[in-house]
Amino acid sequence: MVKRIAVAMSTYNGEKYLTEQIESVLSQSNVDITLFIRDDMSSDKTKILLETFRNKVTIIDNQKTNLGVGNSFMDLLYAIGSDFDYYAFCDQDDVWLSNKVESAVEVLTGLSGPQLYCSNQTVVNEQLKPIRTRHNYKINTSYLQIVNNNKITGCTMLWNQELQKILIEPSHRPKKELLQNRIHDVWVSLVASLVGQIHYDTNSYILYRQHENNVVGVKKVTLLENWKKKLNNKSKRNGRSMIAKEALEKLPNLISDSENKKLTLFATYRINIKNKIHLLQNLKLLNGTGESQIALLIKVLFNLI
Repeated sequence: MVKRIAVAMSTYNGEKYLTEQIESVLSQSNVDITLFIRDDMSSDKTKILLETFRNKVTIIDNQKTNLGVGNSFMDLLYAIGSDFDYYAFCDQDDVWLSNKVESAVEVLTGLSGPQLYCSNQTVVNEQLKPIRTRHNYKINTSYLQIVNNNKITGCTMLWNQELQKILIEPSHRPKKELLQNRIHDVWVSLVASLVGQIHYDTNSYILYRQHENNVVGVKKVTLLENWKKKLNNKSKRNGRSMIAKEALEKLPNLISDSENKKLTLFATYRINIKNKIHLLQNLKLLNGTGESQIALLIKVLFNLI
């Protein structure tokens, strides 16, 4: 039986590459694709372009509200529901190879419980000329890695109905404030790692386009740049403690005792001196960002984790 796939795409001023992306999604082989699109109040011709696809895609009402990328994608998931076999995120400026979704479905077929697939990417320029493969190693998909520095990219994800039901359950939904700091793919990755299994494919089935408006996708930000960003923008601080606290609040009955204890250190170290000392004595829990032990020590002392 052909599997039914719900693909969630949030758009924002994406007119330049949007047609190519949509056509590549609708051309997926051996699966039944329904593409759901929510425009996050674009000011270019994106909305006009989307109207030309109205008979081929499902456009979700944006209530004339700009939510930001993380909240826009999660609102899409809530609107989609849980009647499909599998679910996927989609950016507005890439190109999917025709077997992208089919290859992901093959990995998850027959597996029970919450399951999430993700893959490598082929980084390309604006003309789709390959630059490099994004990862030359098998990425770490543990919950601690995701809390510290998520390596899983949303546009490569595919997950099953069991995970979708957990994600859209009203009591499990993260606060909008969190999704302004740690966006949709970080939250979905963390939930999958805590309550189910993640399967990473070293192969690439997506042309991950780099251009002037999305180079942050693969740009290596220096530690100094990262620190400056957090010092200048309070909303960018404490991402690790924020997402740990959210996971503890939203998934209390789905997290193991071991996970609970470690996440509690992240979530409470700023207000609990015993937990701060414990975290200072176990800086290995903060590994995965490339930061030195001294840098991590300073961050914990000054409540920047």
